[in-house]
Amino acid sequence: MKKYAVRVVTIAMLGLGVGLAVLTLMQVGQAQAASNVPALAFLGESGTYSIGEGYSFLVKAKHPFHFMSMPGPEYTAREGERVWSVLGDFETPTADYQTTVMVGPVEKGCVIDFATVDDDEDERINYFLLDGGVIYTMGQGMSTRGRFFVPRDGVLSYEANDSIGMFLSVCDKKVTLTPTMTLTPTATLEPTLTPTPTLTPTMTISPTATLTSTLVATPTMTPTLTTTPMPTATATPPLPTAEPDISTPTPTPTATKEPRLPACLRINFDVSGQEARRGLYIAQEVGGHFLAAWEADNGWKDSGWFYDIDITFPAVYVEVLYYHGPGAEPVRLKMMNPAPDVDAGWVARGQCHALEVGWP
Repeated sequence: MKKYAVRVVTIAMLGLGVGLAVLTLMQVGQAQAASNVPALAFLGESGTYSIGEGYSFLVKAKHPFHFMSMPGPEYTAREGERVWSVLGDFETPTADYQTTVMVGPVEKGCVIDFATVDDDEDERINYFLLDGGVIYTMGQGMSTRGRFFVPRDGVLSYEANDSIGMFLSVCDKKVTLTPTMTLTPTATLEPTLTPTPTLTPTMTISPTATLTSTLVATPTMTPTLTTTPMPTATATPPLPTAEPDISTPTPTPTATKEPRLPACLRINFDVSGQEARRGLYIAQEVGGHFLAAWEADNGWKDSGWFYDIDITFPAVYVEVLYYHGPGAEPVRLKMMNPAPDVDAGWVARGQCHALEVGWP
């Protein structure tokens, strides 16, 4: 039985130390059609597969581990072989496993586009390094892709801990790294503690002593001493007449950063009543930040949901571009459910939203 491929590719974006405004400098079409990074989709193992015009097969063989390209429209994979579809011309990648591959010197602001195949989801993580230090961690999966910016001049390499095939575009584009996002949490604590109890002790001592002596000259001298001590000691501290003025310190405010929730989206033609044409559909923020890509065939209507998408701001305007082949000029699709007062769609963090599109 033949297995027909549903070709869906997601694009992961990650910038290191790059201001959000920089992302708008990159054009989606240029990066997606980077010379050495084709559009890939994993088809499966051990079976017969069919692809359309303009596609080729990429096949992984185990013994020995290597990749080979095969023409369409059909291919029957042997036991243990894994098969991908590839749009356009490409060079067969080398088989990397438990090795560090030197890419070469790169300059600050250099754009790195890449795609990998055959990275099993396990503890064997693959990395990009700059001068031996990790600067980018690759995602895992049978078909992954990504982009990052080189933060400084240095020597680039990647470490393949799992068996992978790498498609790499190095410095085809360059941006000026100018961070424009500043997070300055301000916590100000000004407690006012003014204890002013009024306590005035008053001590009054009025001793009064009277001494009276009477001496009468008689044969017997009898002195009479009368002493009348009248000490009066009064210590009466007056009670405070008002409550002590003691203010309660204000609790210290804690600067917190809200969690950056992912967004999800889908591309479909349900509202327009139209259908997809064979080619590549890219959802991006207006300005160029990649969100997702969908390889569709004639007659398809829905891409399905793309999850775990990181967007630049809490909510962004979104557009969908169509490419009918490698290097083609994109067609901007009409948004059937646009955001208010614009002709673009929208995506927000923590929400799933369908991009209803139609042909212009």
